Amino acid sequence: MEFGFLLLGGMILIMGIFAKVKALKEANKALLGLKIPIGIVVFLTGLASFKGGGRFVFPALMGLIAGIFLILDLFKLIPEAEESVKKAEVTLTIFQIPVGVIAVIAAIYGLFVW
Repeated sequence: MEFGFLLLGGMILIMGIFAKVKALKEANKALLGLKIPIGIVVFLTGLASFKGGGRFVFPALMGLIAGIFLILDLFKLIPEAEESVKKAEVTLTIFQIPVGVIAVIAAIYGLFVW
């Protein structure tokens, strides 16, 4: 099982905490282009992790959830939905950070459960 991408996805979700820090704000902008591809890989890795058995269910579920949160940035690219996305972004940020922390924990668990 490859849980390195889940760890990376969780860390990207946690980067929302540091959006106000000037130096990390630029790093967060650099990661915006990678959120969607990493989200797709995290989602597919979570989906594939279900075949590993019962001990990988927690990392697999977190892979699916973290992947969905990362893929939701795809809706920001739709010009007609820009206003709605700005309203929903505050709510998503509230859930994004705890999901990122839990995804990092699930990735560490998945890496060492062998």
